[in-house]
Amino acid sequence: MSRHIVDAKFEDHPIRVTVGFDRPSNSFYLHIGWVSARTGSVFAYAADLKLAYDPSDWRTIRGFLESQRIVVPESVWTELAFDRATGRGNRVVRHHADGRMKELMAW
Repeated sequence: MSRHIVDAKFEDHPIRVTVGFDRPSNSFYLHIGWVSARTGSVFAYAADLKLAYDPSDWRTIRGFLESQRIVVPESVWTELAFDRATGRGNRVVRHHADGRMKELMAW
């Protein structure tokens, strides 16, 4: 499965958003983690946000994030759509707020 990772903010709290495409299930997923300001690592996942989206459509993930005022770069959506269109599922990409991205791993 692909993973597109971006650090963002939710109500001034640092979060890590991970979205991706899973080829075997032909579906998308969303994980949001609370990030420790002290260590920079995820210490808990945000089940309290009641993540509501349709796993068959990445646009509903985008809509959910936008409804929560969580901003992620446009490159996330471009690459997520590319993953599904090309059947690419085995890669990890870090996205930055300024639009830069770096493929960390692909197999």
